[in-house]
Amino acid sequence: AAVDATTGTVTGWNPNASGTVYAVAVSGGIVYLGGAFNLINGTTTRNYAAAVDATTGTVTGWNPNASNIVHAVAVSGGAVYLGGEFITVNGTTRNRAAAVDAATGTVTGWDPNANSIVFAMALSGSTVYLGGFFAQVNLVTRNRAAAFDSNGRVTGWDPNANNQVQAVAVSGGTVYLGG
Repeated sequence: AAVDATTGTVTGWNPNASGTVYAVAVSGGIVYLGGAFNLINGTTTRNYAAAVDATTGTVTGWNPNASNIVHAVAVSGGAVYLGGEFITVNGTTRNRAAAVDAATGTVTGWDPNANSIVFAMALSGSTVYLGGFFAQVNLVTRNRAAAFDSNGRVTGWDPNANNQVQAVAVSGGTVYLGG
């Protein structure tokens, strides 16, 4: 749903996802959705991720076709980052985290290879922070929180969270984790 920022009144925008929407990110006039759905607007197949017009709710041609639930979506420039329970995106192996082209949905080379669910993500400059239930990313031990550069390489940041991380936010030099 979309609601007016001043009054809280519900607008007419309704992409009509067939299941739960877990993540929403906006870039320009496009709203990117992630969740546990397979249809948008009642008839257009979009497996777990979709892009819709911010004004009309009309589905776009963007279709990353994730193989399972998408819990997190973030947009930066020409890339849309996805996190969740999936193993493939557009037929390419991407274990629970992937970046796709914002216009076409084509998978990029960014590949954190998480060994379990990614629930949350946040972007700060060229760094992508992930939170979830994983213990390894790219074969490096990172308990439930990790950071990656724009090439998908694990950084030295390692908060070693002792329980699953379900929310991540960044402000200045501080990363906030919730679980």
